[in-house]
This record gives sequence, structure tokens and C-alpha cells, in this order.
Amino acid sequence: MMQSVKKGDIRKWAGAGVQDLIVDLVNALSAVKSLAEISCEIADEKTLIRQALAGLLRNQDMERCSFFVADHEGTLTNVTGLSIVDLPDAEHAWATRPMQFRLGEGIIGHAASTRTMQYCENCFEDRRFAKVADQAHMPGSIVCAPVCTLHNVLIGVLNVSHPQAHFFTDWHMRLLDVYANVLGQLITNRRLFQQMEMEIASRTAELERLVNETRRLKDHYANLSMHDQLTGLHNRRYFYDQVELALAQHKRYGQPFCLLVMDIDHFKSINDLYGHGFGDQVLITVADTLKTQVRSADILVRFGGEEFIILFTNTSCENGRVLAERIRGQVKALGWPVEAENVRVSLSIGLYCALPNSADADQQLDIDAIIHRADSALYAAKAKGRDRVEVFDTSPPHNGDCSAKREPS
Repeated sequence: MMQSVKKGDIRKWAGAGVQDLIVDLVNALSAVKSLAEISCEIADEKTLIRQALAGLLRNQDMERCSFFVADHEGTLTNVTGLSIVDLPDAEHAWATRPMQFRLGEGIIGHAASTRTMQYCENCFEDRRFAKVADQAHMPGSIVCAPVCTLHNVLIGVLNVSHPQAHFFTDWHMRLLDVYANVLGQLITNRRLFQQMEMEIASRTAELERLVNETRRLKDHYANLSMHDQLTGLHNRRYFYDQVELALAQHKRYGQPFCLLVMDIDHFKSINDLYGHGFGDQVLITVADTLKTQVRSADILVRFGGEEFIILFTNTSCENGRVLAERIRGQVKALGWPVEAENVRVSLSIGLYCALPNSADADQQLDIDAIIHRADSALYAAKAKGRDRVEVFDTSPPHNGDCSAKREPS
């Protein structure tokens, strides 16, 4: 960082005028350079202005400076100020009541309205300061430099004062003119940076909203694609998506499971006699009944039409049979009043038991083969009069041919 040069430090230069010129030049460059060291990424514009004022006071023999910001209504408001006695603690606020001027009002307002620097050489004799109440703190001389953007849009007014009248020289005036221009560019850059940050934040928030909305819609439609709209149960797609985990645990840890394929008996007749609306109510009620019989780890789906599948995880064959009989009994106990009639249905269930030590364990059956075997047991249940549970028999020969097709319900 460029440091202020003391006049006494340049002893080898002959001629006091040259020494003063060099000192003034270095200090002026230091003042301008201090602006270049201020980051335009500062969030608070007041902090940026205070740092700029502090840089000016550190490198120039000025007494006090302040900054008035212009708003859209043409009012100039004092946002900050510094006195030489505040330094080096530049963060210390110059306690002052915020002053305001209108464009054209006083020397500050005149600098703002004309966009030209104003200089009062002797405030004690200037009529523009005749009404100042606090004469004891009135400056002897003051310079008001308008600060504008690159497009000459007024930002505010920089005021620099000194207790002595006739203090400021042409050198000061030229320096303050350059300083105000650089300060205007710095404030403009900061505002543009903040505007860009806000734009980025706004667009980022909008993108995040769109991503979340897309994710929500994706989850929504994925969920829809996994559910049967009529009964609210999961569907065939969900079954194939989830059943692989149960198979993997069975193969790896030897956990048994039972697969039930269930079909409502004579369901076509129910539709034919009472209509499809009534048939839908039967399906919904049966589905609700099945829901009460499964745990969170089990898989229950409407596999299609009047057919349902339950996969009871970590369940022995005996327990699977008990569960199947309980389900059959509960469905049989259902009733739907139609005029003077109480319509009832029955359920045929085919059960396949996947046991770790069974003959099938070595065959590494896939889910389609397992379903096919449970379906064969269901066929046997249908063939034996319906409303019953049949367990697939793995011991050959098997009277229920796995390749056989089940007759209509």
C-alpha cells in the first residue's frame, strides 16, 4: 500500500517547492489508490462510503468530510461523515443528526442540481451560511463535489471542509474532482454487483423452485404409476419393483416368504348381475380388507382385474396358510346389501412357500416362476370348488400341472 510521504523525509531534494510538490503528488495518488483498494462487493453502501472518506482523510490534510446520497425524489440525505479526530478508528461514527437538502438548496443542493463542484472559500462571510445555527462548528471553507455514475446520473455529493477559510487550493480542487469521479465509479460498480447478485439469487431461487416442482411432479407421477387408481393398492409395476429385495433376502439370508395369489370367485357374474359400479365397490371393500392383514414389510398389490397378490416376508409356510385362511374367512364374511339381497363373495387363494431348505431352493426361481406356481395352486383351488386355499406342492409328480391355465373365476 502506498504510504503518505512526510515532507521532512525528502531532505536530499533541493528547493522547498519541489519537495512540497512531490509530497502533494504522492499523497494525492495515495488517496486515489485507497479507493482502488475498496472492494465493490461490500454489501453495505454506507460502509463503502465511510472507507472512501477515511482514505481521503488519511492522505490529505483535510479536517472533515461527509457524503449526501440523492434519492429518486431529489432529496439529499447525509448518510455518513468522518472527522480527522475519528481516525485511525475509521469505523467510529461521526455522531451527527442526518441532514437533508433539496436539489438547488444551499451549496450542497446547488452542486447536485448543476453537477458542478462548488467551493465556498469563506463560510463565515458567505450568505448561504448566514442561517447556520451552530456557528461554533461551521467550517471555514468547504468543497462540495457531485458524485455521478458513468452516465452522469447523480449519486450524491461529497463534502470536504476545513476550519480555515481559503484553505483549499486548485490542487485540492483537481484532486477532489478526480476523487469524486473514481468514487462514483466505485459506487456504480458496487450497485451493479449487488444488482447482479440479487439477479443471480433470484434466478437461483427460481431454478430451485422449478427443480423442486419438477421433483415433486416426478414423485407424484411415479407414485401414480405405482398405484391402482380404483383400490388405492400398489399395482403390478410396484410389485416387480419391490419383490426383488424380498427375493434377495431369501437367497442371501434364507428368510422364508409366502406368496398368495387371490382371485374373487365368479366376479364376472357379479359385474353382469349388478353392474360394473357395484363390482368396483366389491373390489374396493376386498382391497380394504386385505390391507388390514399385511405388515409394512409385506407387499400387497392389485395384480389385475379381480386378482390380488400378497407376499408375506419372513413367514413360514404354516403361518402363510393361517394368514391365507384368515383372509379367505374375512372376505367371505363381507356383504353388500342390494335391495332385499345381501351379496357375498368368496376368495380362492393359491399359496407358494419359499423355504430355504425346500427342493426349490436350489433352483433359484425367479419371481415369474414363483407366481406361476402360486397361480397353479390357485387353479387347483378353483378346480376343487373355489372358496379355499391351496398350497403349491413341490413334490413331483404334481397333480396340478404348473403349465395348466386357470379357468375363468
